[in-house]
Amino acid sequence: MEAQPPYLFVYGTLMRGFDNPFAARLRAHSAFIAEGFFSGKLYRISWYPGALYEPKGTLKVHGEIYQLLDFQKLIRELDEYEDVKEIESESLYLRRQVPVQTESGDVFLCWTYLYNQSLAEATPLPDGRFTV
Repeated sequence: MEAQPPYLFVYGTLMRGFDNPFAARLRAHSAFIAEGFFSGKLYRISWYPGALYEPKGTLKVHGEIYQLLDFQKLIRELDEYEDVKEIESESLYLRRQVPVQTESGDVFLCWTYLYNQSLAEATPLPDGRFTV
């Protein structure tokens, strides 16, 4: 079995500055690498955001890259937090790999959670940054 990349990109409630048990768990079991971005669109869904990856898009989704220290254990917990289901159509988010670029130009292939439900009631965040 191929080793999973140990990098995770977060753009919402798991970032530094957010106070919740899953964000604290992520910080305790990973190493912060850098701030970064991917091509896509960001939306405010409710108290949390949702992002779409658009490889040829002109907008960016900004967030943080972490190296997970125990990928298999932590990713299962994060899948639960992000409401990932076995049946994709029922999932709030889908975990996918996307290339994330840092300001210095380095690119990391990261797991991230992309929004998987209707955006009809969502508010676009054209600057690509989620804040409370």
